[in-house]
Order: sequence, then C-alpha cells, then structure tokens
Amino acid sequence: MEFKEIAAGCYYFNSAVNIGYIVNEDRSKGMLIDAGLESSAAKKAVQHLVKENLPITHLFITHAHADHFGGALYIQKNFNVHTIAPPLEEAIMRNSILEPIYLFNGNSPLSEMRNKFLEAPSIRVDEISAEGIWDKTFPLEFIALPGHSHNQFGVLYKGIFYAADAFLGSDILEKHKIPFIVNATENQETLIKLKNMNIEGMVPGHGKFTKKYQQVIQENINVHEKIATQVHSIIAESGESGISLENLIAEMLTLHNIKPANIGMYTLFRTAVSAYFIQLVEEGKAMYKIWEGKPVIFSDQ
Repeated sequence: MEFKEIAAGCYYFNSAVNIGYIVNEDRSKGMLIDAGLESSAAKKAVQHLVKENLPITHLFITHAHADHFGGALYIQKNFNVHTIAPPLEEAIMRNSILEPIYLFNGNSPLSEMRNKFLEAPSIRVDEISAEGIWDKTFPLEFIALPGHSHNQFGVLYKGIFYAADAFLGSDILEKHKIPFIVNATENQETLIKLKNMNIEGMVPGHGKFTKKYQQVIQENINVHEKIATQVHSIIAESGESGISLENLIAEMLTLHNIKPANIGMYTLFRTAVSAYFIQLVEEGKAMYKIWEGKPVIFSDQ
C-alpha cells in the first residue's frame, strides 16, 4: 500500500482496492474515501495518516461492495468519524448480508457465500448523501455513477475525481475479462459522463491515478461494447431454438476462459452477463419466454 499525493489536499492509498483521502485547507478535517477490503487494509491507511499528523474526521463509502467498506468498522471503532454513503447503498452497508442475498437471487445464501469478499461487517451510516455540492466541511461534489453498482457515487474535490468502480485502470481491465456490472445501460452512460468531464485527473477504485482518464475510459467502453456484442451474437446464433440464460452465461465464461472457483465468483459473472441480456431486451434486440420450466432467450432482430 503506497500513499500518493495527487494534488494539494488530494491523496490516495494505491493498493488492490484504492482508498482515497482528502484534507481541507487548514488541515483540521480529513475524509477517507472507501475503507478497503478488511480491517488490516484500513489499519495500514489510518496508521499512516496518524503518523503524518493528518486528521481522520469523515468517511465516505462510494458503494456497498464488500471490498470497499470491509475496513470501515475498524475505522468507526477507533476514530470518531462521520460516515456518509449514497442512498440505497447505505441500506446494504447497514445490513451487509443483503449483498450475498441479492447475488443469490434473493434466497438465503449458502454459507460459502458469506465471506469477506461478499459480506463485509455491517456499519452505521450517519448521513445519506445526495448528488451535488456538499460544502458542510469540504467544498466537494458527489456525482452519481450507477452501473457497476445500483447507486454508486464518486467524489470530486479540487479537480480530482475519485471514481470508485465506475471504470477500471488500464493495468486492471484486462484481468477482469467480464467486469462486474448490474446495469449495462447505466454503466455505459456513466462511462460517457466520465469521459466528458473536464478535470485534472481520476482515481479508479482499482488501478492507478491517471490524468489521461479519457483514454482509459475509452478502453473501458470498448471492453463493455465487445462483451455486449458477444452476448448478442450468442443469442442470435441460437436461432429458433433460443438459448437458456444458464447456457448463455456458460458460453460467455467459456469464451473468456473463465473458470469460477466457487459459487460466489460464479454469481458475480452471472450478474454481469445478465445485465447485458437485460439491456438487449430493453432495446428490443432480444426477447425471452418461459419454456419447459426455464427462461429461454431469442434474438428479436
């Protein structure tokens, strides 16, 4: 974990999951942006801030995925932080079993899904953020970034944008093969919004700070467009017999040589592939019907 200064008052801890940090002008207030996967990551971050005599007064969690708020409880237990989170996302943070529940189609999840990667310790949320300017302590702006998560927010401060998982860094993008999303249409709209921003630079949730964010975001757009085309092609090639949703997911995993090690990993890819199928249905390019007890998908073009 490396602590990097991006601009005056703007920093981040570069790690497998980035943790952002901003400090106000008189260095009396400091906000962590996300908290890492677990307490050990959060502990390293806050110990460094304490060593540098930097304040820890606020904590903003961008979205309710375990790898971004798993260390939040440690911070809350050891510092008097005012915790802020976006609407809807905050409900999952307060009731973190909801993440494995929704990934498991609403059923009580298998015990193997109740792990640190899918279920962080539940936390309190002191304030539910709204999109727009938030100038109670910092002159910052919260910006909605749905697509990867249902109501993910990013933070803009002094020309630096902490974009959470709205896009992946170039060094990370290829490894993910099929990046996790919940809504393909919103994900694409968010990427275009980010690309059109005129700022100094961006910090992704995974990857390195970049001033060439437009180039990196276009790489992300290209990947998602490629995946959407692949999903559409598989459905079209199924012809009049159609293809089940389960087999569509299996073909996409095989195409990308993805072999999920467990049911938890499988549900992440299933959710992502399903998002592209839903987009095709909404665009009138695919349809489905229940046939012999299962949903079967057909091309509508």
